[in-house]
Amino acid sequence: MPIKWGILGCGNLADKKIAPAIRQASNAELIAVMDSNSEKAGDFADRYCVRKYSDLNAFLSDSEISAVYIATPPFLHCEQAIKIADAGKHILCEKPMALNSSEAKQMVKTSQDNQVNLMVGFMMRFHSCSLRAKELIEEETIGKIVVADAQISWLNPPQEGAWRYNPEFSGGGCLMDFGCHAIDLLTFLLGEIVEVSAFVDNVVFDYPVEDTVVAMLKFARGGYAILNNCFSTEGDNRLFLYGNKGRLVISGALGTEPEGKIEGIVEGTSKAYPVIFKDPYVAEIEHFSKVISEGTAPTMFGEEGLRNMQIVEAIYQSGKTGKTVKIEKE
Repeated sequence: MPIKWGILGCGNLADKKIAPAIRQASNAELIAVMDSNSEKAGDFADRYCVRKYSDLNAFLSDSEISAVYIATPPFLHCEQAIKIADAGKHILCEKPMALNSSEAKQMVKTSQDNQVNLMVGFMMRFHSCSLRAKELIEEETIGKIVVADAQISWLNPPQEGAWRYNPEFSGGGCLMDFGCHAIDLLTFLLGEIVEVSAFVDNVVFDYPVEDTVVAMLKFARGGYAILNNCFSTEGDNRLFLYGNKGRLVISGALGTEPEGKIEGIVEGTSKAYPVIFKDPYVAEIEHFSKVISEGTAPTMFGEEGLRNMQIVEAIYQSGKTGKTVKIEKE
């Protein structure tokens, strides 16, 4: 039996990515949507032939819903996740997990108390290129990873009324918006990040959140990564991995589309690595649905989402103080 899903928030992401992914997933079924804007919820529900709600309590009272995708702005995530967990439903929450690590801790605790699964929607770790890159790293194709360079940028000039430029709604700028994706992917591929040093600035735009972040990340396993994350420029959105036997260039993994490629030079020989592609959103939904139906461990627990928030906060702290910041374990 497919896991029955509800979507909370009927914005562009839910419409263009999440709802289609649930419909395409082999083990999931979209049955309801909720948005405080009744007209928006109704239009969305009509197009997907599902039930519509404009009241959260009524939505959570729907006993058929097993899992909820939170697709609302970050300032709503904590309160909504707590209510969803208290209703006994599993949670896949859009990134960033919350406005700060304090809220993220509340989300983790409430999900644990209610024995429901909580995962953050870092779909880039489900990208086919990411999964293939992880295999190549584990096979030591390029030896020990010494340095990674993650480039994830998007030219994002001010838009009147957009919530992402208000830190009370978004929690921050480019780092909170999609730099956290790169941090998660680096963690997925290379392990725990233990120390950061960063510049956080507004180089082009003067909105109240940052438009440029350049950070150095240190891994517990050894080695480093450079994070180049901007609202102030278009980027290649590629991941470069440099090992003692060669290097890999991974295109596509730091993006939302299923396409990409992996190329490299290993001991002086150029190589291309074949990848079998699948939509990362579909892969994410299928994975979480399997976690629910079979009781298997998710690729990331809520605690990893919390750790991601702590790394983000450490980068902000380093940018503010000009000092290196260690990320302490809980």
